[in-house]
Amino acid sequence: MSERRRQADADQARLASEVTRRAIRRLDVLEYVMFALGALLALGGGAVIAWVLSGLGLWDFRSAWIGASLVLFVVPGAITVMKIRREERAEALRSASNPEKNDG
Repeated sequence: MSERRRQADADQARLASEVTRRAIRRLDVLEYVMFALGALLALGGGAVIAWVLSGLGLWDFRSAWIGASLVLFVVPGAITVMKIRREERAEALRSASNPEKNDG
């Protein structure tokens, strides 16, 4: 009976591992889709800003489009990266100050 139980546990562990790998792959795909959508939104927003600026005669369309698209993509990305790093530091400090709750 013990051998049968070990085999069942091993099968459950394999199944859990497979489900986890599949979920990670799907999340990776979702991450790339969101990245692409953000880039497309930045390009579209940059085009609108460039159209307005070129209509006012301040800059030519192409230069304004490139600059505005970069600003619309890089600034939110940089803010997000800084926020994620700050949260990771806070989590590392919490787990370092409380080692008995550290699961890893």
